[in-house]
Amino acid sequence: MKTNDLLDEILQILYTVKEDRDKLEKILRFFKDEVYEEPEEPEEIELPEKYKKVVSQIADSIDAGFICYLNPETLETENIPQEMINNPYEFEAMTGESLDSMDLQHSKWESCITFEPLESHESFKIMEQFVKSIADRRLREKLINALDRRKPFANFKAIIDNSPYRQDWFDFKKQWLENHVKELLLMKLEEEQDNYKIK
Repeated sequence: MKTNDLLDEILQILYTVKEDRDKLEKILRFFKDEVYEEPEEPEEIELPEKYKKVVSQIADSIDAGFICYLNPETLETENIPQEMINNPYEFEAMTGESLDSMDLQHSKWESCITFEPLESHESFKIMEQFVKSIADRRLREKLINALDRRKPFANFKAIIDNSPYRQDWFDFKKQWLENHVKELLLMKLEEEQDNYKIK
């Protein structure tokens, strides 16, 4: 049975008891105990003060499809379009740019942390989490259906861009990406510390 059919059946049952306060309370209690899950609040990740100013910049870079390299000592960054790495010949043919022509410095750094754009399943996860956080039931259902169909990214974007939640989506996504960068950064810094101890 499709999601919409299930929802219609549930709504029909609710409609038959809409005047019965006791039954509605029983249904509400059941939903809260057995079905409903509170949307998870993203946990704030504490990062050493020094790195806080680069987090937003790195998050924006990976969101735009760049591989971002960070020098953890100097906080310098370098960005390379992921397409340049995936299809260097095609990228050069279209833009005239190649790895050689970019005069990249990150390979000369003593230490370098790499941040890559999200995989499509990670981007999908952000959309799913955002949908759970929306209070507007009608829009939430619309977005759930969009994510269940073909071309979920395009469908989701079309609906969100024409809704009052457009800015909320941008803010939610930015917060998620910044937390993602913080997690990766903390993990890499800890790895580097452990490697230094071993030496």
